[in-house]
Amino acid sequence: MATAELAERFLRALETRDVDEVMPLWNDDGVMEFPYVPEGSPSRFEGADAIRTTLASAFIQRTRMRFFDVTAYQAEDPDLAFVEFKGDMTLQSGAPYNNTYIAKAEARNGKLTYFKEFFNPLVDLAAGNPREAENQ
Repeated sequence: MATAELAERFLRALETRDVDEVMPLWNDDGVMEFPYVPEGSPSRFEGADAIRTTLASAFIQRTRMRFFDVTAYQAEDPDLAFVEFKGDMTLQSGAPYNNTYIAKAEARNGKLTYFKEFFNPLVDLAAGNPREAENQ
């Protein structure tokens, strides 16, 4: 499977808010990275256990997750892709959380090894920094 397709499958799996649906898409040594998180929030999660823990927490903090306007760009390297997408979510508090994203996805043997997500950190701060709440 091309990495662009795998990245799209990852986004669809996130919409289920079920970590057991998401984790089979990841290699055990995978890394998720969020370079623009607000101060006080971790930005890098290494290994399946760390990814599982942070996603499970994110699913608690968000009662609904939907991604749309997804455009995936497959690089010449079959293990590299870039994805543009928008998110429409509801936080546990009931507040809306909507952001725009660009991500770099890398894969090995049909599973994700790296997902680096860029988003507007000001939206996080305006929503009360849900990423900070996930890691308390």
